[in-house]
Amino acid sequence: PFLDALLAHSVTYTHSFASGRKSIDAMPSVLSSIPMLIEPYVVTPYSTNAVSSLAACLREEGYATAFFHGAPNGSMGFQAYARSAGFEQYYGMDEYDGEEAFDGTWAIWDEPFLQYYAECMNKMQEPFVTSVFTASSHHPFKIPAEYSKTFLGGDDPFFKCVQYTDYALKKFFEYAKGQKWYDNTLFVITADHTNHSIEPRYKTAAGWFEVPVIFFSPDGDTAFTPGIDSTTIAQQADIMPTVLEYVGYDKPFIAFGKSLLSTPSEESYAVNFTNETFQYYKGEYVLQFNGEKSTALYNLHKDIEMKDNIIGTNNVREEMERELKAIIQQYMNRMVQDRLTPETDKKTEE
Repeated sequence: PFLDALLAHSVTYTHSFASGRKSIDAMPSVLSSIPMLIEPYVVTPYSTNAVSSLAACLREEGYATAFFHGAPNGSMGFQAYARSAGFEQYYGMDEYDGEEAFDGTWAIWDEPFLQYYAECMNKMQEPFVTSVFTASSHHPFKIPAEYSKTFLGGDDPFFKCVQYTDYALKKFFEYAKGQKWYDNTLFVITADHTNHSIEPRYKTAAGWFEVPVIFFSPDGDTAFTPGIDSTTIAQQADIMPTVLEYVGYDKPFIAFGKSLLSTPSEESYAVNFTNETFQYYKGEYVLQFNGEKSTALYNLHKDIEMKDNIIGTNNVREEMERELKAIIQQYMNRMVQDRLTPETDKKTEE
């Protein structure tokens, strides 16, 4: 209910997608605009490449940078990636004072850790860019004992975790509203990946990747006029270039996404990879490509459950396949040649 209320004052998208299906896929995608294609970037031989990132770019402009994750420091490789992505400070369980708030499995419960997150930002010099990864909505789907009769869930045990995290987000914003940095902060909310679902729409190859991408500006900045955009396709990799344009960053950077502020809806797209298949979303369609040939095409506006493969009866396949091949080629070449920053790109050209 809180997130629904926040959406009334935010920009969000009917068609928005994650890069992968694991948390380690989301970090490079959201923070460095690097999608997961074939295998997670952080476990490839190219994970030591220099990369453009939200933190590194804004550090150049005088921003303080910090990443927050309430799990034990070093968990899931987040701390290492945050460091390589240019975050100066990392706040994990080691920095959090209060072991009683540990959920016993993953991390500090969302409610206290989000409060801690806000309190830490009070001590940071403005301007700053921060990122926080919440963890309570994970298996085994537990919530704090004091809320056992408050959040009862529903048809799935996952639901009570969603209710709890939504409440934790509400408490965070209630506190943040009273802080001096609140009105001039752009808040971006997304999910690292999907969970299981009881709805058929989210059990398809495209639905496996549907996550929210939300931009909320408390001061009502006209760059983000509140509403639901049903024509633009958004993806996690678009967050970095969108934020950089929003804050006026005018230097070169490498990104596989695009700015949602200036990209015409008909040019918007998303790409991800699942079951040895690339998926390319453009306009009303999603194309599936196995690396050699296109195998399926679906109209997601008319066939959201992907039951009707129209690859043999629609003429958009050829253009979509050509564009997807270009993205894959750029991705592979830049990885192998270490061309993920303007500096390394220019050095290779020379």
